[in-house]
Amino acid sequence: MEHPSSSSKVTVEYFDPHGVYQLLSPGLLPRLPLRNLHWESHAGPLRSISSLYIDLVPSAQANNPLSSTDLASASTSSLSRVKSEDSATSGDDGFRIQPLGQGAVERPESVSGPSKTVVKERRHQIPGLRQTPYLKVLFVRCDDSETYKTQTRKEVRDWIKEQIPPATKSSAQENHDAFEWLIIHVIVPNTAAATQPRTGGKSSEGSTGSSSDKSGTRWGKGSSTILEKLRADFNGSSRSAVDRVAQIRIGINDVPYEMLPRVIPAIPGSYSETPQENENAWLDLVSKFKSLILSSFDMRVGQYEEDIREKDAQRSLPGWNFCTFFVLKEGLARGFESVGLVEDALVGYDELAVGLDAIIREQSATGSGAEHGGSFLPHTEDLERQAENARSAISKDMGSDDVVETDDPIDLQSTSLSPENVANEIPLNATKKRYRELILSNDISIFDFRCYLFARQLSLLLRIANAWSSQEELLAKLKEQRESSLQGVAARLPATQPSEDVENLAVLGEVCRRTMDFVASIARVMRDDMWSSWRHSQQNSESQVNDTTSQDPAMVQVVDNIIASFTFAITQQILAQTSTKSLPIPPSTLAPPSSKIGLDGQEPKAAIPEPKTMMHPARSSSLALRSRSREPPSPGLFPGGRRNSVPEQGAASPFLKSGLEELAAHRAELYLLSRNVLEQLGKKHGWGVGWAEMAQWQGATGDEMEDVDLDKPSTIDSEADATSKPPPSVQGIDSKLLRTALDNQEDFYRLYETLTDKALRHYTVANHVQSVQSSMADLAVLKFHVTDFAAAASYFFRMTPFYGEGGWAEVELPMLVMYAKCLKELQRQEDYVRVVLKLLSRAAMMEKERLQRPSAFRICGSQHFSDEAVVSTSSYLPELMQITKNLQHEVLVPLQNFFCKVEVDETVQYRSGIDGFGLQLRLQYLLADDLSIRKGRVKITPMGGDTNRDLWLETTGPLVFKNGKVQMSVQSNVLVPGAYHVSHIVLQANNIVLQYPTSSTVSPPKKDDGFFKCPKLLIYQRSDSFDVRLYASKSMHLDRNRFLEIELSSGWNNVSSGELHIRAATAGLRLQTSDTKVVSGSLEVSQRSEAGVIKFGIMESGATARIGIPFNLEHEVNDLSIKLEISYTTEKGIFFSATTPTISIMLPLGVNVQDVFKHKALFSKFTISSATPGPLRLLSSRLEKSEIFEAHGGLALSKPVIVFPRQPASMLYKITKSLATPRPHSKQKQKSSLSLILHYICLEEEVEDAVTDSLRQLFEEESLRPYTRLVLPVVISELRARISPYDFERAAILNEVSTSVFSSVKWRDHFSGLGRTGQHNEEVASILSKILETWQQETPRIPLVPIYINDETISRSRSIIIPVDVPSVAVVHTADLKLLEKSAGLGNNVVVAANQPITGSLCIKWTRMWDTEQLDQSATENDFLEFFYELSGAPDTWLIGGKRKGHFRIPKDPGPNGVQKHSFPVVLIPLREGFLPFPTVEIKPAPFVKAHKPGYAGSEEDTRIKQTNITCETDFKNAGETIRVISNSRSTTVSLDASGPQGGAWLLESERRNTGSGGIVLG
Repeated sequence: MEHPSSSSKVTVEYFDPHGVYQLLSPGLLPRLPLRNLHWESHAGPLRSISSLYIDLVPSAQANNPLSSTDLASASTSSLSRVKSEDSATSGDDGFRIQPLGQGAVERPESVSGPSKTVVKERRHQIPGLRQTPYLKVLFVRCDDSETYKTQTRKEVRDWIKEQIPPATKSSAQENHDAFEWLIIHVIVPNTAAATQPRTGGKSSEGSTGSSSDKSGTRWGKGSSTILEKLRADFNGSSRSAVDRVAQIRIGINDVPYEMLPRVIPAIPGSYSETPQENENAWLDLVSKFKSLILSSFDMRVGQYEEDIREKDAQRSLPGWNFCTFFVLKEGLARGFESVGLVEDALVGYDELAVGLDAIIREQSATGSGAEHGGSFLPHTEDLERQAENARSAISKDMGSDDVVETDDPIDLQSTSLSPENVANEIPLNATKKRYRELILSNDISIFDFRCYLFARQLSLLLRIANAWSSQEELLAKLKEQRESSLQGVAARLPATQPSEDVENLAVLGEVCRRTMDFVASIARVMRDDMWSSWRHSQQNSESQVNDTTSQDPAMVQVVDNIIASFTFAITQQILAQTSTKSLPIPPSTLAPPSSKIGLDGQEPKAAIPEPKTMMHPARSSSLALRSRSREPPSPGLFPGGRRNSVPEQGAASPFLKSGLEELAAHRAELYLLSRNVLEQLGKKHGWGVGWAEMAQWQGATGDEMEDVDLDKPSTIDSEADATSKPPPSVQGIDSKLLRTALDNQEDFYRLYETLTDKALRHYTVANHVQSVQSSMADLAVLKFHVTDFAAAASYFFRMTPFYGEGGWAEVELPMLVMYAKCLKELQRQEDYVRVVLKLLSRAAMMEKERLQRPSAFRICGSQHFSDEAVVSTSSYLPELMQITKNLQHEVLVPLQNFFCKVEVDETVQYRSGIDGFGLQLRLQYLLADDLSIRKGRVKITPMGGDTNRDLWLETTGPLVFKNGKVQMSVQSNVLVPGAYHVSHIVLQANNIVLQYPTSSTVSPPKKDDGFFKCPKLLIYQRSDSFDVRLYASKSMHLDRNRFLEIELSSGWNNVSSGELHIRAATAGLRLQTSDTKVVSGSLEVSQRSEAGVIKFGIMESGATARIGIPFNLEHEVNDLSIKLEISYTTEKGIFFSATTPTISIMLPLGVNVQDVFKHKALFSKFTISSATPGPLRLLSSRLEKSEIFEAHGGLALSKPVIVFPRQPASMLYKITKSLATPRPHSKQKQKSSLSLILHYICLEEEVEDAVTDSLRQLFEEESLRPYTRLVLPVVISELRARISPYDFERAAILNEVSTSVFSSVKWRDHFSGLGRTGQHNEEVASILSKILETWQQETPRIPLVPIYINDETISRSRSIIIPVDVPSVAVVHTADLKLLEKSAGLGNNVVVAANQPITGSLCIKWTRMWDTEQLDQSATENDFLEFFYELSGAPDTWLIGGKRKGHFRIPKDPGPNGVQKHSFPVVLIPLREGFLPFPTVEIKPAPFVKAHKPGYAGSEEDTRIKQTNITCETDFKNAGETIRVISNSRSTTVSLDASGPQGGAWLLESERRNTGSGGIVLG
């Protein structure tokens, strides 16, 4: 049998006539393999060879006599390499390929005697069939120069002459076997050669021994060394000649004692080699090995490529044979492989595989055989023999008498059922047969050809991947080679250790991928091969037909068994070969069955096969199992098989992570392929794994369609042939693991579970989520099938959510049925409820899909999960309702799980005579069982605005939903006006709560929501329902608390009691509900109410009442908001309503006052203005007297006075001291403040009332009357937003308001959400919009109600009472500037001459009647008050003389006869003409007062005392009066003669006027 080497090794043949190889090998072998070689390809880039192993083999020349070391050589000859005769005849390198899983064959220790030499083989005519050495080495021992001359030179020449052919033109065959040669001079210590340097001359020290280190010529001074003589004789004389001579010196410690020469020549000045020189010599030797091997390799490749091109060009010629071409091209591929260029070798085999497929397809298409590409055997003898044996065994088991025993010899190389034959366990082995010889002789079948080709590809891929199998094979060869070296000699370098290079996981994944493709193709080839052999054996039968399966059922079973066994063995072989420590497979979590657990808690070995024992069962395998056969567990896995995303610190991973996921995925596919093979075989034995049994959980009857092959004959008589069908058999199954699994059902399930678990764990590493879940589903169904409910439940718990979320409802539904049955058997009620709810939801979802496509044509009726085969859930819901009664908590279920669609009616339902509202919901129920609902609830959520209260509506009783469309009505007695949408729906059935949505977040429904549709819902108060309104009080007293008025209107309700909850919605607002009083109407209010709560009593229908609530503010605001919540009880129930109104409390008017003090009266001018953009109508104004003062006004208003924002009104009142004024020192303090009472009407209110009255008349119709309270606030709000101050002023003048402000209002947007009318099915929003638009067009102007001043108008108007305080003035001075004389003849006007002095008198009169607060007598020490006056005028108008400034005093407590008048003389000189105002007089209290105190020795001393603050007012009577000032000239004479000296006008004379003594003009 042929055993070609598959390692990266080249053969180096050595001839050792002197037996020095044993001395050299300890230093040479540790320096192997050769590393870092670079070869220039003929048709590609530079190729690098990282390492090249050398196979040193002895030469066949053994004729030469032994040297002096014959004894030692003979004694150590047993260490030489052992060659088999078989390998010698085949010409291989001597490395046997051991079957996978076996260790290297160790040579027996009893071997002795000389080793077998290699017999020189005959050269084959076809290259590529043999392996010849790339390099031939001659080991030379020459101890001195004399020996070299006499003996060594001749020996070397004879050897070269024998190895190298004559110098003729080399043939192609010789180029195929091209080689180089090398001479190695080995120097033994204690010889004369050992004392010589490498080269002569001074440069010998440190030289490397190469030819370039020569110090001189051969004819120079001194004698040449042996190395120089060898180079001179055998290297050649040209400069380009290759150096083929090397020298190695053996150390004295490296030679056994018995081999050392006993005589040491005494040579003075002998040479001693340094360690560096020794190392350089070895480096030189290794370098020569590299260059010479690459040289011979290059010549061989060139010749192979030339021959291949020539053969390929002859492809179309007759007689061209593919097998010959294959052998030739494979020789090139093996050459690449031998030097380590494995990728190039793989490319060659891939090209051959493509060529083989092309030849087979071409021969199949044309029907040609040997005429084109050569012929192949029609069938494989091994398969034929195996099938016949298996068929005979089956027939014997059936009791058939036609079993024919054969006397054919048994081929030990063929597959058999013998457990000792391991070939069946390793089907892909390139050394199983003499494939190359069969190919060359055209005696090979397509099956064998493909198996050999794929086996070679597989071995190369494993080498590229640095797989453990190829590594151990190579290390075994190196170990064998090392053991052939001299025993007891210490190696100079450490032995080569196993490579620590990481495995290429991507290439291992490629191995698995190619295996999947190969298995698919080789199965068809095997089937055709065996049926071809069967037809050939049955060709004489008269019943030969195309469908052979109907002829011989036993043969059908045999073929299936053989293919299944072969497929299973291939997958197990590849799984073993691609096993690696770099793949972090998580540990298995499979729990062993109780029957398989031993006393020690471990499973039997045969029960759970290991990754490699699955290929080689441990109980009977003859293969040596490796200690690392178990796949290592993952070092970085979370519990549950999940990988770490970050490696652990301190544990650097040496593995190559690239391709890890691909390798894991492809290995998982191989595991699944093995499992599928097992599953198909199990079906023949009647052992299912659960999937086929899932049909019983479905409601499918017999309506499923089946695929029918129209080309096959009818199988009507198949039942009649059932009796001849053989029973299930394992004949033809050679895989021991597979046969073990088919022994009994328990082992079958165990292996199925193990394979599935391994695939799952590999898919987990590969991160293939879908495949992980699929594998988990297989395990779950299997566990359920074998009634392991606990394990099945755990699997279903993990994987059913995955299928549900992924949309695999047809797969999830039957799993949920099994899951529910598991939980029911385990008595886990809560989990059972959860799973059944999920099951029902999935059934409802499938029903929903069926309803959405009712006319869809369903194909693939043969599938298990078609639309017609929906799982029946008719019995689950009643059972679920019964179980949930005993649960302690509620189970929340999404509403969409049981319902297809939920729609809310857009029209809100109102009941006549009852406050409240309702909604109508339409639902589509999907389940077949009736659903009993105890209570249904619906929550509506406001869509914005001031309302933020959610409302709940409930059903009035229990409901029963049947399959299909159902309706549900909900009602609520809580009414809060606003726009809403339905946010939550809750249906309670026992402890099961169906709700939508499941989250607590509230969001408006989306338009594209296919499940839930809810329009906008506008909820309003009808005109006859209970109403609460907020107003600002019409009467306002600025000195007292303000009031808010709440109007309660009962409508059609007969209220027995009620509560009004009031809360401030404005910051700083404080409501004093304890002081609540009834303003109008008949209402009983409880006085013992809580803070913020007002309880009231009976209100008849149609009753209205107002209550007033005082309030105060921390800071002034214009608007107030209050939250009003009212609950009231009627005979129809308890109702609730809430609103948050906002009103304006801004004072619409402003009042300013101006006081003018006189001696006996006070005149006050009140200016009344509008504080808003709108005008006011002032109806009345009155100033009420007080206890101290009296007020006098003019005539009352006869018609309203319009007060515009820019045109205020003024009212003047006279205030005098009351005659009944008590004494100032009276202890009783009387009220001095007056009250200004104003009655007015805001024009804005008039406009709103006019619009409101007009709309009330419009909505008096019965069908529109309920919308009055909805429409009026909207219209008034638009009016306030659109009307301008100009419109108000125009309305005040014209007494009418224009409705043109409503022309651009889109009324429909305000009323959307009202739904439709019941009669005409029209939108209410459109109806209201049309009515308002028509009203605006038909009523362009609305007249305002005429206002007349009468008691009724005054009572309905707004009023404000403003307290008016009279300022307290201590002293009021009356100043009068009197002229002493008056002019005559000019009336009352005083005429004076300019620049003439006028004598006058300043009279100051004072009074203290306006001192209402009375000065404190202790404020000053004096009994008088001191003031000073000053008379001043414009400096360009008056020149004032006399006593223009002065001080005067008045008593604090003037008596009845006290002096109250002072007079001061003054002189006035007018400075310009015209009507001049009188000079002004200013009187102020003096800040300090002089006091006289007695001094020493009878003298007096003045003291200044600070006077207290004293208020005073001055009434200057001359204010507003003028004095006419004229010129002082009475007549003037002017000359106008231009002939004067100056040439102009001249003043000739002037006559003055007559003035009196006071400067007054008299005439």
